[in-house]
Amino acid sequence: MKRLLLTLLALTALLAARNDVPSCYKALKIDNPDAAVQKELFILVDQTTQLDKSLMIYTYKNMMKFIRNGDAVTIASFSSNANGKYTDVAYAGTLEPLLPESAKYEIAKKKLRKYQACMNGQYRYAKKKATKALVRTLKGANKKLPHSDILKSLDDIAEHLIKPAKAREKIVLIVSDMMEHSSITTFYAKGSLKHIDTKKEMAKLKKSGYSADFDGAKVYVIGEGMVGKKSYRDSKTLKALTSFWEAYFAASHARLQAIGTPMLLEDIE
Repeated sequence: MKRLLLTLLALTALLAARNDVPSCYKALKIDNPDAAVQKELFILVDQTTQLDKSLMIYTYKNMMKFIRNGDAVTIASFSSNANGKYTDVAYAGTLEPLLPESAKYEIAKKKLRKYQACMNGQYRYAKKKATKALVRTLKGANKKLPHSDILKSLDDIAEHLIKPAKAREKIVLIVSDMMEHSSITTFYAKGSLKHIDTKKEMAKLKKSGYSADFDGAKVYVIGEGMVGKKSYRDSKTLKALTSFWEAYFAASHARLQAIGTPMLLEDIE
């Protein structure tokens, strides 16, 4: 009963569209020239995966590229509805677009100065709030959690966060070892990662009903195959794991860009 209540509360939070960054246009009663979000970055953090310092810095630097006017960032964590580690949105913020130069001539100088100060403050506010949320989320990971419901979590997040988002371009960064261990299936055998049969695992996924729809979003993954902060799987096992996730994203209306084992050799864009 308690787990069901946590799940319902989590889904309610996901469904409630929000912006953690106050609007300068509303505060100053100025018409927003373009309320559309150009790009939105979704950072999805698996609470069973602990990152080392390099991967944390990589995640932060790529997030900061989307803390800019006209773009949005959403940070969510997920794991297994255990010990309070259910799916949760830690931050969801959009920076408003700047006024075009032509529109500035139609605004009184006093109000324009207030607008410029507000927009500068909006950037600093979003940067500080997003950074705190990301650090808190990444440091909240715990490899001792009993389950890793990646498939169900991605289905929930895709349905309630990614698909409804109005951004013109959607980018997803998944921070996870990508090793499922749930009632749907497990990638483990005798305590170690097993050799994964993609065809069989995709059949289990289809039977479960948790086939996500990423709505054409570009997807990046970091941390695949990690065991703690400094250990990794062998290349043969990782290749089989990667093959499954390539098939999964192909079937989930996602544009898979790269999977890092654990680090990506490219920036997110």
